[in-house]
Amino acid sequence: MHMNDSAVVVFTARGFDRLLSDGGSSSWVLNEKRASRCKYVVCVQNRDPADNHNNDWGSVSDPHKNAFFIGKISDVVVSPEWDGARPTRWLIKVSEYAKVAYPNMWDGARNPVAYSSLTDLGIDENSLNFKAMPEVEVKSPKVVQEEESYPDGISIQQAKILLSRKYEVSEESIEIIIRA
Repeated sequence: MHMNDSAVVVFTARGFDRLLSDGGSSSWVLNEKRASRCKYVVCVQNRDPADNHNNDWGSVSDPHKNAFFIGKISDVVVSPEWDGARPTRWLIKVSEYAKVAYPNMWDGARNPVAYSSLTDLGIDENSLNFKAMPEVEVKSPKVVQEEESYPDGISIQQAKILLSRKYEVSEESIEIIIRA
């Protein structure tokens, strides 16, 4: 895979306008660190009739298996639609996007998230006409993760442990400052 044009490829029932209003492609179960290292998200339309909710739920906009949206990844954050159940769902936020039409871009894999590169997908990075994403306010997840585990809040040590896991650094390298 070419890192300079690496891509998360998602098979989505959401259409073009929905991606713009969401600020990117949302509610994926994926490896957040791996997705964060990718430069692009390539959205491929899923309008499989076997998934009968897909044709209206996400405002599909393009033919089945067409790559129709390529975004420059700006961040990978917990999806505002995540309900707190395991596993965590992620929103791939996008700073710029290109409207495209590449047919037959899904190989039939059952997992709707794949990793590739624009080169391996046969997409010329230089042919893409990127536009700035519209400003959107991304809402926080409906449920505060782990809240019921810490009814009185968490200690500084617990915060350091959780942050060290999230960012893969030692607890000693985390400083927490509280200003009252």
